[in-house]
Amino acid sequence: MYKKLCLLVLIVLSAAVIGCGKKENAPTTEGKSKTTFQYSESITASDIPDIPVKGFIGGKPVEIIYINFETWRGSNDNVINFSTKQPKQPCGNVVNDTAFSLTRLAKDFNQGEFIKSSFTSNIDGYIGNYHTYKEDEARKFSGSWNCALILTEINDNTVKGKIAMCFKDSLKSWIAGTFEAKRCNN
Repeated sequence: MYKKLCLLVLIVLSAAVIGCGKKENAPTTEGKSKTTFQYSESITASDIPDIPVKGFIGGKPVEIIYINFETWRGSNDNVINFSTKQPKQPCGNVVNDTAFSLTRLAKDFNQGEFIKSSFTSNIDGYIGNYHTYKEDEARKFSGSWNCALILTEINDNTVKGKIAMCFKDSLKSWIAGTFEAKRCNN
């Protein structure tokens, strides 16, 4: 009987040790804010970092200085522009800059989420691109892209939200972070 009791105690202790080991390996992701971004061919809203918006074009980081949200009269196109330069006047044209743009053709962007999860997914009525300006020459990339956009506030003066957007180019360009855009009617 003593042997059976010792065997039972040994089995219980073994199960407890094995069970404790499994708990230590469990991932903990609750309550963590995302402070970094990594280029990816597929994207979700949870990939958007909680940092001020920044970008990466041509193999180099770019600093986003000016963000606007344009509504075009006539066509009713809506464009969010993220630029490395400030215009000379509010809502003016930015020249000789490096910039990212997301356009919704003939419709408004709505408050909430917009997800284009992969380079291969197709969503009509949206255009994503970027351009660079070097040595008196503008270069535009308008190939495959993905995007997670969350607009949290849209009012007469500003648009607030966060974005993560990657482009299928050889140098893995992207833009990601939180932003507040100046509202412009053109």
